[in-house]
Amino acid sequence: MIQRLTGSLRGVVDLTARGASLIVTDRRWGVTMSAAALGFGLFVGVAIGPGASGTFATGPQQLIELPSLVADDGGDEEELETGGSSPVPAAPSSPLAVGGESSSLEAFPSAAPLTSEASESPPADEEPASEPKPTAGEEPEEVETTELVGAVVHANPAAGSYTLATKGGELVPVHAAKLPQPGIKVSIEARQLANGTFAEEGTRKREGKATKATFRGVVTHLDPTPAAPAYTLSGRGASIVVHLRPDPTGAAPQLPVIGTYATATVDIEKPQPPAPVAEPPAEPTPEAVPAPTCVPDPTLPAAVGPASVVWQRQLKVEGEPAAYIDLAGVVTAVCPDTAQLLISADDTRESAEHLTLAIPTKIDASKLELGDSVLATAELAEDGTLTLAGLASDDQIKGADDEALAQGDLKR
Repeated sequence: MIQRLTGSLRGVVDLTARGASLIVTDRRWGVTMSAAALGFGLFVGVAIGPGASGTFATGPQQLIELPSLVADDGGDEEELETGGSSPVPAAPSSPLAVGGESSSLEAFPSAAPLTSEASESPPADEEPASEPKPTAGEEPEEVETTELVGAVVHANPAAGSYTLATKGGELVPVHAAKLPQPGIKVSIEARQLANGTFAEEGTRKREGKATKATFRGVVTHLDPTPAAPAYTLSGRGASIVVHLRPDPTGAAPQLPVIGTYATATVDIEKPQPPAPVAEPPAEPTPEAVPAPTCVPDPTLPAAVGPASVVWQRQLKVEGEPAAYIDLAGVVTAVCPDTAQLLISADDTRESAEHLTLAIPTKIDASKLELGDSVLATAELAEDGTLTLAGLASDDQIKGADDEALAQGDLKR
């Protein structure tokens, strides 16, 4: 019975298969028909299979625009295309299950996976890296300084400066908040000011004592008094009185000529108590001595005594007198009626003498005040007349570094 049923079933199946099959009369059709059948079977299998959800078989193709692939040349946007007008689909971020095996598909291997802006945010327990804040304003310029080493030979409280005699014999005025005592060696860092003098920068280092020194300058004043002969040596920013010891025989002192350059070797000593002032001689009548056209202002306060005195040990004079000299002093009178300016013969008024300078039209002395410390350059005529050529302030660091106060040859 069973064998009969089985045979009947096989006959039905054969009949059905023969009706649904195509009759191939030529062997050349076999390859073509086999490929078509295989393709149709794969399509049906994918369509109805459990892995079809979310694939191209279940819906239209998803399109994701790649912003990095859009050319922006300031005109119409141009999209990168492959085989049509549709944008290139983005590579999936997870493997596709094909035939039970994982396979990672990347449309552009060199491009990073596309993520949303939210996915690029740092975790909640981390703070985003902060960019360096721009500095407010520019960095201050580094101050250019010069190392100065020498012996302190002079102090000038009026100008707030002291003068070094360097190893080479130069006179170098240095402004400072606190002045050292003359007679010591120091080394400092200093910056140059507008008027050519210097200002201390940093710490002053003491290098020992200095009981003598050698320096060079131009002779700008003479005091031929036999009992106390002296002359003034001047450089840019300093005018120092050099005293001569009286000759025991009473001979007249040998003084240099005004305008000559000289190198003096001196002893640095503390000032002696002032000698008793002798009774002044009777003043000559106005008919015998003409009254000066410009005299020191009597309201000017008395000068402070010097912190030290330098005594000549040796003097070497160089060449002929110069026609152009440097001066430093205190304003003792301004006479606009006669176009004359009076400054002290030395920068601390130690000698109590004055120099008269003619004021040319290019120099404005109207803003000068009594007691101001100034630097000056002057033209020296053969008859000894001085004509102002340049003028600048030397009143503390502020005045010495003010370019607006410089005139004539001292204006930069």
